[in-house]
Amino acid sequence: MRAKKLIASALSFALCAGSMTAASAASECTPNEYISASKVSSTASPASSANNDTSASVVTIMLGDINADGYIDAADASAVLSAYAKMSIGTSTGFTLKQTVASDVNMDSIIDAVDASNILSYYAYASTFSAKPLSIEGYLKNKRDTSAAVVTTTAAPAAAATTTAALTAASTTSAAASSTTSAATAATTAKPTTASTTSAKTATTTTSSATTSTTTTTTTTTSAATTTTAATTTTTASTTTTAKPTTTSTTSAATTTSTSSAATTTTTTTTTTTTTTAADPKKVASISLSKTEINLKVNEGDISMVTMLPATAEDKSEIWTSSDTSVANVNFEGWITAISEGVCTVTVQSASNPKVKADIKVTVTDPWKVRGISLSKNEITVPVGASDISMVTMTPLNAYNKGELWVSSNENVATVSDEGLITGVSGGKCTVTVISKSNPDVKADIKVKVVGPKQPVSIDLSDYELDILTGTLGISYVTTKPDTADPITEIWTSSDPEIANVDRFGNIYGVSEGTCTVTVTSEEDPDIRAEVKVNVHNRSLVTTTSAAKTTTPTTTALKTTTTTTASTATTSASATSQPAVTTHLIQSHNGATYVDGILIVNKTYSIDRDYPADKLTENTEKYFRLLTEDAAKLGLKIVCSSGFRSYDYQEQLYNNYVTTDGILTADTYSARPGHSEHQTGLAIDVNSISDDFIGTAECEWLARNAHKYGFIIRYPKGKEAYTGFRYEPWHIRFLGVETATKVYESGLCLEEYLGIDSYYR
Repeated sequence: MRAKKLIASALSFALCAGSMTAASAASECTPNEYISASKVSSTASPASSANNDTSASVVTIMLGDINADGYIDAADASAVLSAYAKMSIGTSTGFTLKQTVASDVNMDSIIDAVDASNILSYYAYASTFSAKPLSIEGYLKNKRDTSAAVVTTTAAPAAAATTTAALTAASTTSAAASSTTSAATAATTAKPTTASTTSAKTATTTTSSATTSTTTTTTTTTSAATTTTAATTTTTASTTTTAKPTTTSTTSAATTTSTSSAATTTTTTTTTTTTTTAADPKKVASISLSKTEINLKVNEGDISMVTMLPATAEDKSEIWTSSDTSVANVNFEGWITAISEGVCTVTVQSASNPKVKADIKVTVTDPWKVRGISLSKNEITVPVGASDISMVTMTPLNAYNKGELWVSSNENVATVSDEGLITGVSGGKCTVTVISKSNPDVKADIKVKVVGPKQPVSIDLSDYELDILTGTLGISYVTTKPDTADPITEIWTSSDPEIANVDRFGNIYGVSEGTCTVTVTSEEDPDIRAEVKVNVHNRSLVTTTSAAKTTTPTTTALKTTTTTTASTATTSASATSQPAVTTHLIQSHNGATYVDGILIVNKTYSIDRDYPADKLTENTEKYFRLLTEDAAKLGLKIVCSSGFRSYDYQEQLYNNYVTTDGILTADTYSARPGHSEHQTGLAIDVNSISDDFIGTAECEWLARNAHKYGFIIRYPKGKEAYTGFRYEPWHIRFLGVETATKVYESGLCLEEYLGIDSYYR
């Protein structure tokens, strides 16, 4: 884009150039850059600077040499264009006083693209000139002088001596002065040189004996190209004269007719000249862009700076168009604004010469557009009349439109609601597809199998991971789904009986230290199965009676909590203490801490950024759905307001709270990244995440019944000193029905129950 020209003397940062003299500008420059107006000299070459005053008070400036390396080249032109672009948007060029003076090569008090064009033009000229080139001032002056109007000079025979310098003498001779004639003839063979390079054939005249000689020379000069044709006829014995002028234009051959007689020779020379007109220096011939490709995000903008050539063009106004305004718009000044994702072409044309144009490829991306869909379940088996759901996560997480469109491939087998609830209609298989409304190209499929009401669909376990000591037993209880299904015949197997073996009833026995997998399978349908991860520990584990954690990230330890009770001996007035010891197993696995097999995340214990979770766990999701369905039967509405959060999202959330309320207040209600239970996929915030939830019917019901579905109120009232967070009745944590019930009936918060603390180190 060609921005408005800015007069250097009007700039607030005082470039000390243009219409301002060095002396008048010096008051606005730093003391070290002060230059007396009488001691600033402009020179065209490094060699010429040696003749200047070399005292400390004299500064020699070479016009066009912006980087002061002694050469005028493309780097200097680029520096001028960069300064011009900065001035066009109202920012400082960053030039020193000397650089500013050197930039204004045409001395018109303006630093603009014309100066850059002149520098490039001079660089091209000096690079190809074999002899010593002119200075840039001389070159530009000569360039201006050769832009004059067309001049035609015709020399009559009587004034032949006034023709071009190449023809140095009149051609007059007689038979008695043949030697003089030969000299004149030699003079006419000179090669007049102009700015052109195209040669033309000229006349050749031969005569035998004569007493009269006539010479006619025609010279034609134009501002764009010069054509010089010399035709000479000389009377002499056996003499041939040839002139070879060199031009940039195409010149036709000259024709000569000779007539010979004993007494008189008459020669007639006819010269025909054809001149091809070069490009109009006042008309735009080409367009140069600072950028030919631009990549933008939606709502962003950018510009490509325009230089119209030649610099002498009078009308440099621009016409801007976009090939697709739904992708990107462009205004009359060339500012491009991204509208929607896609690719288009923005074109700039010369208003004075519309055939001259240049294109910019514009690529627009939408960072908030849905790019992918992940599902909590890719396969679902449901009984006829039953329903199930696969939770959807659309990425990126900050996508502005996460609307879903659900479709069933066969509604006679299973239907799907607008919210993704899949309901079995009749036995069979089909595919349910979820599609992004904002980006229909993004979709994900769920394979659905519908079975009869008495056919088992799945197996639920009371525990999916067990920690037991060698020589002890553990068990995970089986529930067949749906509840109406016929009982299955269970088959129990261990992946490594030397670590843990299992009997036909599901009793798991710890044999030696290690980890293995115990699997229960339906004998009737081997596809129905479930697994328990079993960790067996030796009895010789480290124990401690301290209430504080004494473990390292790679240590497995038994934690002992000591409770003191007082009893009075019948034979003594003194009281004796009998400690009641509760031992807790503390483990570190995958960068997370487990106490008695329970994953712990609070202010003391954190998880790594790459902790392997990206959604709510299957059981958390399943039991929460049961909770909401039972609540709905009582007319209560409980919904998930916040479930799984990534490390990056928690970090952003926490930092926003710190910015708003300060770190001390934020730490009372928001967890730092890595310390939030939401990052585990085991925690859910329900309904209104504020004090508005307190006292509602849903709040009261949740507090009394959450444990029945495997959840606890994670931050109960009156336990702030233990949990480290304020009372949050809307925040529930999944532990499993058995453990959650034990914690609920104990009346303790989770920290008290496990004998741990919660505070940032």
